[in-house]
Amino acid sequence: MNYNHIIYLRKELDKIKILFKKGEFKLVIKKSKALLKKNPNQTIIYNYIGLSYIQLNEIENALEIFLLANQRLPSEPSILCNIGIAYKNLDDILNARNFFNKAININPRHLPSYINLGHLENNLNHSKKAADHYLKAYNLNNNLEEVLTYHVLSLSAQGKFVEAKKIILELNNKFPENVKSYQLYSRIHKYALEDSHQKLMLSKINNPSLNHEDLSNLHFALAKSFYDQKNVEKFVHHTLKANDIKFKTFKDYNLKSEEIKFGKIKKYYKNFQVTDSNSRGENLIFVVGLPRSGTTLLHQIISSHSKTFGAEESHILSDFFNKKFKNESSLINFVSKELSDKKLCLNLSNEILSKYKIYDQDKIIVDKMPFNFRWIGFIKILFPQAKIIHSNRNPADSAFSIFRNMFDSPGLGWTYNQDYLIKYVNLYNDLMSFWKEELGDYIYESHYEKLVTEQVNETKNILKFCNLEFEEKCINYTDSNIPSRTVSVLQVRDKIYKSSVNLSEKYYKYFPFLKQIKKGPHKGAL
Repeated sequence: MNYNHIIYLRKELDKIKILFKKGEFKLVIKKSKALLKKNPNQTIIYNYIGLSYIQLNEIENALEIFLLANQRLPSEPSILCNIGIAYKNLDDILNARNFFNKAININPRHLPSYINLGHLENNLNHSKKAADHYLKAYNLNNNLEEVLTYHVLSLSAQGKFVEAKKIILELNNKFPENVKSYQLYSRIHKYALEDSHQKLMLSKINNPSLNHEDLSNLHFALAKSFYDQKNVEKFVHHTLKANDIKFKTFKDYNLKSEEIKFGKIKKYYKNFQVTDSNSRGENLIFVVGLPRSGTTLLHQIISSHSKTFGAEESHILSDFFNKKFKNESSLINFVSKELSDKKLCLNLSNEILSKYKIYDQDKIIVDKMPFNFRWIGFIKILFPQAKIIHSNRNPADSAFSIFRNMFDSPGLGWTYNQDYLIKYVNLYNDLMSFWKEELGDYIYESHYEKLVTEQVNETKNILKFCNLEFEEKCINYTDSNIPSRTVSVLQVRDKIYKSSVNLSEKYYKYFPFLKQIKKGPHKGAL
């Protein structure tokens, strides 16, 4: 390769890099493929093409280009790592893990492979394995924001709050503009009066360079600190500011799409002739409900049993059903063809089950993704033997808790707007009433208020519904050290407390919209 060609290649790669950062992925692919013809041994070109395909959600195309690169450059760890990423996106966990490890075998200091192995094990709720990979990444290079952040999240999930706080302070010192770290700290810290971390956050709040995302992070963290200190006025002030600013990050947000989806769910289920097409699902337990309704508590209790494995908030079902409900044609095909054909329906059940078995081959899997409440009837079709436990909490209490917390999941714009929050709770109430009318005892109503006041009896009832023998460790669930990555990360390490029952009533004066949150007809007897 002559000098002039090297200069030309560098200039072209610089242009492609800029396009990639701008999100012009189709143009990146086009220019990179043209460049690849004369430079078939340049690793970076393959990576730009493959990663652009991944950004476009064309995973098969990404895998194809990475495998081609691997044939030509078999000892290049970045290619092997990216093959692993492609397989992970295709839910091929075994191949993904295999290629990440291949990259590390070639280069034991290949940082991205350790991080991606951490992500993979983290998604499977294999917290100790994930923690080991994140720690190795930290030991290789603790001067990267993402490495420090993932290490913090891993330590927090395991309840290692003292260690996590040390890493957060390291993150603050090395990257003082990283505002997210303050919010991470607030989740695992109980604030006393004159708390130094609160003062640090207050010193940052008027920084004019903060964008809406960072500013909302800071206000949520400050709200939590004043809530701990029982300073109601400042808690309310920062909560309102946090939600108002956060909602501005959702451009042109409208709840209409959710309303339409809920309507279609009821319509297509109502018109479907349900037959027990298979006996699948005996090794699945789904805990559903509104966010902040007690799903994490139920998950900790049930997952403490010796015969269960807690998958926490798995995206397996939500990813599956969201694809089926993507548009009218895919929905019609799903209901009229796939579900109606016993063989095709069984194939779908087996496909989903195979993904759940990756968590643990032998144990009953507990999935506590709250939003699976949307799919209950279709779960019944695919998995007649599965257990559905509805975490049924006073919706006003759930709404209050939702409004004072920031969520890591994207697309939850309704949680930061009072009117949308009311409407979403109404949608939830209406759909749960529909499911109860259609399915009756297929759903177990676990009332949060009953669980925290009659813990032992209610735990026994829940386990009996799940066909599980009573075990004392389900009562002493905090001893099980089950990881948690939700906003409940600090609370699940504590024993059950009753002070959260009807807590919203104390704040009606400050958040009048809570009075408009109504209990659904499915409230049942307490």
